[in-house]
Amino acid sequence: MGQSLAIAILAYPGSLRSAVYGLQDVLGHAAHISEAEMSLDVLEDFSDVVKRYDAVILPPSAGRVRLEDVPALPGFLQHLHGNGSVVCSACTGLTFVAAAGLGAGRKVTTHWGLEQRLSAAYPDLRLDTDRLLIEYSDLITAGGLMAWVDLALALIERFLGYPVAVATARHFIVDFRRRDQRRFRRFLPDLRHGDASILKVQHFLEIRSGDDVSVADMARESGLPSRTFQRRFKAATGLAPKHYLQELRIERARDLLIETDRPVADICFAVGYNDPPSFVRLFSRLSGLTPGAFRDQYRREDLKLAD
Repeated sequence: MGQSLAIAILAYPGSLRSAVYGLQDVLGHAAHISEAEMSLDVLEDFSDVVKRYDAVILPPSAGRVRLEDVPALPGFLQHLHGNGSVVCSACTGLTFVAAAGLGAGRKVTTHWGLEQRLSAAYPDLRLDTDRLLIEYSDLITAGGLMAWVDLALALIERFLGYPVAVATARHFIVDFRRRDQRRFRRFLPDLRHGDASILKVQHFLEIRSGDDVSVADMARESGLPSRTFQRRFKAATGLAPKHYLQELRIERARDLLIETDRPVADICFAVGYNDPPSFVRLFSRLSGLTPGAFRDQYRREDLKLAD
């Protein structure tokens, strides 16, 4: 028997029903072929959280989203996120992510036609509508109306594995786009361990990993004594705080190497390191290739996929 997963689709007023049903079909098929036990709930009432979910999905809408129609939804998202759910949005669903304050300070994506309106309403959002999908350990945002397909495949890859995602894409005859095996390894830490103090630090690091963050800063964010924090952090995540931050930064570097043409030194500084030679050594140890070789290899893979 496979693993057990709980996923919720948040069918807010105006949400695109074809996306809601499609998410049920795609995720349900993936659960079937992987033999995973998946509870897949469609929620329309956001007044109370009665269950813990591994992921919650905000589908796109057919028209303009009105926050006043669902005033409880941003708080509902905050609660779920605080309990370790991966919050996912497609297209207009980002409106609720922004209203809940979950995207502030990080690059996120949505439909290009919403960029001006959302930027004006939420100045802290860093919108990059050139990208179809932007993924963090606790947040996944997708672009246009049909990007819910890519979002579903990203969730399948994360929770059920790459082969299941590929098999699902083939079954529905959809393009797997950039969800190929471009990395030797992924760092997608567990958020479902149940330690709220440690989860708070993980969320903190998702936003601040590029800053000069110390273990003392993490302990302070957790509200725990330093030794207690370090013991509980390793028990929850399997890594010491310093090593966790290293993994998170190198994962960010992999994304930047693949998605941008920025020089390696610039990427070193962007992810929180000040010494490019040391960064290159650390990247090589954790990824199996130097940054330049990593970029060169996976850019070639992209060209092959495009042929």
